[in-house]
This record gives sequence, structure tokens and C-alpha cells, in this order.
Amino acid sequence: MKKEIAIVVNGLYGGGAERVLQVFLANFDRQKYDITVINHKEEDILYDFYPRDINYKSILKNTEKEEFKIVQLWNRIYNKVNVFVYENFSPRIYRLLYLRKKFDVEIAFIEGYATRIVSGGRSQKKIAWVHIDLKLYPWTDIAFRSKEEQKKSYASFNKVVSVSQSVKKSVEELFPCKSVVIYNPIDSEEIRRTSTCFTVEREQKPLLFVSVGRLVPQKGYDRLIPIIGKLVAGGANLRLWIVGEGTERKHLEVLIRKWKLEQVVKLWGYQSNPYPYIKAADWFVLSSRYEGYGLVVAESLILETPVISVNCAEMEHLLGKNNNWGMIVDNEEDALHDEMKKIVENKELTTEYTARAKKGSNRFLLQKQLDEIYSII
Repeated sequence: MKKEIAIVVNGLYGGGAERVLQVFLANFDRQKYDITVINHKEEDILYDFYPRDINYKSILKNTEKEEFKIVQLWNRIYNKVNVFVYENFSPRIYRLLYLRKKFDVEIAFIEGYATRIVSGGRSQKKIAWVHIDLKLYPWTDIAFRSKEEQKKSYASFNKVVSVSQSVKKSVEELFPCKSVVIYNPIDSEEIRRTSTCFTVEREQKPLLFVSVGRLVPQKGYDRLIPIIGKLVAGGANLRLWIVGEGTERKHLEVLIRKWKLEQVVKLWGYQSNPYPYIKAADWFVLSSRYEGYGLVVAESLILETPVISVNCAEMEHLLGKNNNWGMIVDNEEDALHDEMKKIVENKELTTEYTARAKKGSNRFLLQKQLDEIYSII
């Protein structure tokens, strides 16, 4: 008999955790598990990214989806009452009112709202996934009524999974629980296939750097753009593409104008398929102040795009302690500037690190990660 598994998420699109979820669902064993994805908010299911043969539910309703005004009004009222209950009552009461079903296994696949919702459930086994260092980026505080409630929620889980050793350390320091590390599953063949779905046109002569991530302070684009400005002012012939969307867009646009980089830096916005952009570039650059795992670094290696990254999270695991498969620099603006300058001035580094990326890409085995996930379920 199949086990019934509920996977609760905050949203289906937008970041690295959501791409991991897509890999997770596409490759999960359908013979043993019956899967339901429960989204905190209602979104359209794009079947290019999510399988058709699983169940999809949502808690909050999409108020713009319905044609009739009276239905839109009812959905708005429903959502307001739902949010009121969420903010003023315990997770257990919230679940009794809005999500009463009991599953064999219930997984909060992301921090914050999904974790609090799952903590109130009555399922036989509850598992929480943590994708980011919550000591450095405690955004989940907004999803809980207090620090104590957040601690109590994590204590209710049978297993807490961290995507890296640094995330595990922060989880165990913040919450009364032990955590296990399972690195994110990566479908190398699917990434390579998806990267050829279309071609992104680029100028051939300037050296092209690309970065993929949400436009938020965590990603460090507010320090990457001035680095590009300084390099260009010094005579460097290069371009920077940033693929992603977020709250910092206007601030970054101001920085681009300030450094006169309108013809140098391009903000592509959110792209459901970022891989052709990575494949088209000469280098991938990661400028984040902190990360949970840095999934996009592994994806870049798979596409044989060399990587320069500041030192955060699992970069030594991903790129090697001795820069075996990519270039790691200190997590500060000057260090990243100096190494990018070397790349621009020395074309042989691009050739050398492209070969290193190719070697590094062979280390990512999808089945190994899936087997570790099955073992805790």
C-alpha cells in the first residue's frame, strides 16, 4: 500500500528551493508514494515544471482567478479570516479549521509559513526542511507569533533536514532539535537538456559574467554592481547579466545609472528557465553575503560554466578546498573585485576553470540524494 505524503510549501516559483522541489517531485518513486503538494497560496500549475500525476491543493485562494465578482469577494473574505486565524491562534487550531487531513508523512519543504502549518498537523511523521542559515537571515520570524512558538514548532518534528553543514549548525544552535544533512538533489541530465531549450543572444567579444538569484540584499548585487563599475572604469571589456526579480530592483537600477553601466549590466528579471543564460556566459559569479547551499553553483558546473564565488555556506564542498572545480574568494567586496580583475586580464583562467568545471560536474549523483530522502521517510 502506498504511503500518503503531503509536501507543504510557501510558493511554487521564484528561487532555488522551488527548483529543488521540482527535481524532487519529477524523480520521486510513484510506486511507493502518493504525493500531495499543498501550497500556502494558490498559483497556476505550470506542467512544464511540475508533474501532472500528483495532487495539488492550496490554502489561500487566488482572488483574481474567478470571473464573477461575488466569488472574488467571497475569496477575499475567506483569505482575511484565514490570515486572522493564522496570526492569532495556534498552529493546531489553524489546522483543525483549514487542513484537517492526516497523512502518513508530512513535509514542510521550506522554512517559515509551511513549517508552522505542518507543526500543527496530526500526521504520523513530520519532517522539516531548512534551506538557509536562519541565524544570518531570520526572515521566518514573521511567520511565527514569537521566538518560543518557532522553537516549539521545530521541536514537534520527527526529523529536521538541513541542506548544508552550516545550515545544520545554525538550526541546532537556534532550536531544541538535532538536524541531519541531505544535500539538494540535482538532475544533471535535465539541467543540460533544459539549457538547450532556447539560445540567448550575446555579444561575443566582451567577457560575460552571469548571476542568478532573487534581487534581495542577501545576494549581494548591491556590491557586485559597483565592482563591475570599477572594473569598467579601469578599462575592462565585460558584461554582467543578472537573472532574477525582487524588492531591490529599483535600488539596483539606481546603482547601474550611478556607475553609468546601462550598456554593461542587464537585469533580465525572473526567468522560469535560467539555464540557457548560465550556459551562454563565460563565468558565473556568486556575490551572496550568505547562502544555505548555493544550488546554482552546482548547476553552473553541470553546464560547464566556470564559477567565481565568495566563500559562504558549502562552497568548499561545491568547488573544492583548493579551488579544485571553481574559484573561491573571501566574502568581501575587495577580494571579489581583485579576482574578477585577474579573470578579465588573463584569458587563460577562463580556459583553465572551464576544464575544472567539467571535472567538478561529475560529482552530482541524483539517486544518492533521493536514497537519503527515502531513508528518512
